[in-house]
Amino acid sequence: MYDVLWAAGVGLFLLVALWPTQSTGKRLLKSWRVSDPTPAQIDDAIRYLKRRRLLYPWLFVGLSFVPFATGRGLGSLAAVVLGGTLLAELIPLALPREGRQRVATLTPRGLFDIGSQYVLIAYAAIVLFGLAWLLVRLEIAQLPVFVVSVAAVAVVMWAAVARPADGDEEVDRALRTRSVHVSAGIGAALVGALVGGPFLLAGVVAWVLMANTNVVSKKIVW
Repeated sequence: MYDVLWAAGVGLFLLVALWPTQSTGKRLLKSWRVSDPTPAQIDDAIRYLKRRRLLYPWLFVGLSFVPFATGRGLGSLAAVVLGGTLLAELIPLALPREGRQRVATLTPRGLFDIGSQYVLIAYAAIVLFGLAWLLVRLEIAQLPVFVVSVAAVAVVMWAAVARPADGDEEVDRALRTRSVHVSAGIGAALVGALVGGPFLLAGVVAWVLMANTNVVSKKIVW
């Protein structure tokens, strides 16, 4: 019960603290290279964020029942928060979006056309390091969570490449890139939480850096 209450409290706190506003939506778009967002574009960004923030309390509580979250240590709480945040990036991709027109692009799009190669290569290196660490130290119990987290990041990246353009093209491009970078950052932080020790802090630092890197290939044609 203690773990559930902690998870619910953290989820509700983040929901309230990070609830998107007009200024939040505008700041998000500007940070992802939409230089002068219109009110309609800001509304798109707010809707994008709300679909993720509303999931936090439910996902945190649900993950508090998973075996890797047992205990009261910082690593367990971090794993719940990071895992829930990652799933909150993934789940909205499967939810229907009423009233939105999707348009297929005629130009082939690859992952490196959307995300920074530095972010993607760094994430791959962190995943390989985490896998090697867990195997060498025989921490087999951590592997299922590790595999699920990597799979979740992979699905987010796949959807960012494969799904048709949705709504405003400039906003769609910005949010598509944001999803790739943020999910990679959360995935890196979750690997750090599973490895434990100072790697938890290193993973959080990697998350911050990845989520604030906005280098996009010039090959993109929309």
